[in-house]
Amino acid sequence: MKRPGLLAVPLLAPFLLTACPPPAYITVFNNTGEAIEVRTERDHVSIAPNRFDQFHDPLGDQVFRFTGGGCEYLYDFSVRIGEYDTDRALVRGIQIQVEKDFSIDLLSGSYAGEAPVSGNMILKREGFPLRPVSRKCR
Repeated sequence: MKRPGLLAVPLLAPFLLTACPPPAYITVFNNTGEAIEVRTERDHVSIAPNRFDQFHDPLGDQVFRFTGGGCEYLYDFSVRIGEYDTDRALVRGIQIQVEKDFSIDLLSGSYAGEAPVSGNMILKREGFPLRPVSRKCR
């Protein structure tokens, strides 16, 4: 004899799986040519030139501080990202790249490499390249 409660599990699975969204990630590629530091309200990391690092749920902060070349750059990430490749975004999240002038490009969600990119992997979206809202230098 089957229990009626067990029959309900397959019906509830889609609700249970979508009730908690997957963790939000952001992957930062450093294309500045020098080491940079990235700070959010919750995290701090140094990224070597031509490398990347990943943050967990940083867009809840919406404010990033990038430090490099003797200057500190403040960015407002409340900018709308638009459509993004959600299949890859589950693995690496939203991917951005800090350029030599400290502008920030949005990278394709399909990019799976480990170094900064150029060309068609850089997405053309409104608000990008993102410019700092302030810059303080020593």
